[in-house]
Amino acid sequence: MGSLSQPPSQYDVLIVGAGFSGVCALHHIRERFPSWRVKVLEASPGVGGTWYTNQYPGARVDTESLTYQFSWDKELLEEWYWKETFSTQPDVLRYIERVCEKHNLYKDIQLNTRIKSARWLENCHNWVLADANGSEYRTKFFVSCLGFLSQPVLPLIPGIANFKGQSFHTSAWPKQLDTKKDFAGKRIGIIGTGATGIQTITALAKGAELKSLTVFQRTANWSAPLRNTTISPEQMKQHVKEYEHLFGQCAKTSSGFLYQADPRKSSEVTHEERLALWEKLYNGQGFGKWLGVFKDTYTDREANRLYSDFMAEKIRARVNDPEIADSLIPKDHGFGMRRVPLESGYFEVYNQSNVDLVDLRKTTIETVDASGIRTTDGKRHDLDVLIFATGFNAITGSFSAIDIHGKNDRPLLGYSDIETGKNAIWVDHKPRTFLGIMAPDLPNTFMVLGPHQPFGNGTRSLENAVDVVITMLQHIFDHGYTAVEPKADAVQAWGEHVVDSSKGLLGNEVDSWMTGVNTNVKGKQERTVARYVGNVVEYRKRCADCNASGWKELSFAKYV
Repeated sequence: MGSLSQPPSQYDVLIVGAGFSGVCALHHIRERFPSWRVKVLEASPGVGGTWYTNQYPGARVDTESLTYQFSWDKELLEEWYWKETFSTQPDVLRYIERVCEKHNLYKDIQLNTRIKSARWLENCHNWVLADANGSEYRTKFFVSCLGFLSQPVLPLIPGIANFKGQSFHTSAWPKQLDTKKDFAGKRIGIIGTGATGIQTITALAKGAELKSLTVFQRTANWSAPLRNTTISPEQMKQHVKEYEHLFGQCAKTSSGFLYQADPRKSSEVTHEERLALWEKLYNGQGFGKWLGVFKDTYTDREANRLYSDFMAEKIRARVNDPEIADSLIPKDHGFGMRRVPLESGYFEVYNQSNVDLVDLRKTTIETVDASGIRTTDGKRHDLDVLIFATGFNAITGSFSAIDIHGKNDRPLLGYSDIETGKNAIWVDHKPRTFLGIMAPDLPNTFMVLGPHQPFGNGTRSLENAVDVVITMLQHIFDHGYTAVEPKADAVQAWGEHVVDSSKGLLGNEVDSWMTGVNTNVKGKQERTVARYVGNVVEYRKRCADCNASGWKELSFAKYV
């Protein structure tokens, strides 16, 4: 297939981000359009995205390793040996690196390149991207593979900068740090008990001879056992034969995971039958205890209360101190209304004499000084190290590190028209998209795992998104177009569908990164439907129908 007409200094496609999404996009675009000039620009020194940057103790996937990989590389599926049901960060990173080696992708990946701006040039239907060093890159098409959890945020706690001991965000964990050796005898503080905090707290409490570990919990989170197991070489040989079935099973579920909700309602079964299912799920592996419950668990308040009470009793049974157990049980949302972190002995760490829980809902931080934190109950917490497990500016926030301007110089993000001086495309960070893949007034721009896309099983979702982008690019090439963007009515219709798909879900009533709220981020914070929570099977069908109809939802143009 011939290359698009372009001066030598230009690219046909620039992909920003070399995580799973960027690697997948690079491979498939190169494969479909072998003569196109394609480049991936990655801020980090290595590929892997979140699996490169997040090297904190205890980091691992909570999706089964067997489904958390690319389905299109049959040779690698047969070659690769996953050692655990839920793999560690180093093993996942090695897998991505192996994909890049096997398919010679490194030659088209430029590392240590942080993109700071992107501007659409209407006069030539090009994007011009600029990196932190001032170098510019021109391209016909811009594929965003930024990830939906890639922009770390620090806690908005007054005086936090006063602390003079060692401090860092979990996504910036010092690479040369030996926690077992370097943390021995140290007083460690950690702020945050989300998924990252839970993994880090558990690993530190179990794996280092700390003098003390003080956990500052701002919001209690539900969590449930991961129940990880090792995979023997003999078992792996059998799993290789099951890949087609496993990927097929994921393709049939509403979230892309291996689990599907029980078709019964909680009210349709007896108390004994409810307990039987819940116990089975609780003692099983993975997300079954979140996704395999009765179908009304996240739409009916009483059904959710019953299941939340069951999970609360499980926590109480694992924590010796009733007061600590009570603090660890969320009071402001029911089980499953936020993404549920999976853990491996998290609640038991609070039975250790050197672990202390500070419930900031009961006593707040009064002052932070050079050597520690004082809370309003009069207690002082002296610390040598302070760790921020405070998460990310999720979904739309991933775009905030790049100053993106589309048609008519419109900025993508803005908290108000007054603040930006222009009419932002996503005012107050509320996304407007078509299929979550394109946005209005951002011609020739495609998003993989952007807002309004399914996030469920990430690798399953991103493979579909990349496939959709490829079909769009093929349509553009076949017809000789030079610019494409979604029509206004298509954006409106998709936005309405995204909202309609979320109606009735109790999780919409809870502040979380999944509803566009992050209290660590400055600016206007209102709940919004930031991701697609409808059925993944239906989402894929809508994408396929749009392709079959010739992408009538898009507006095409030819440069004259």
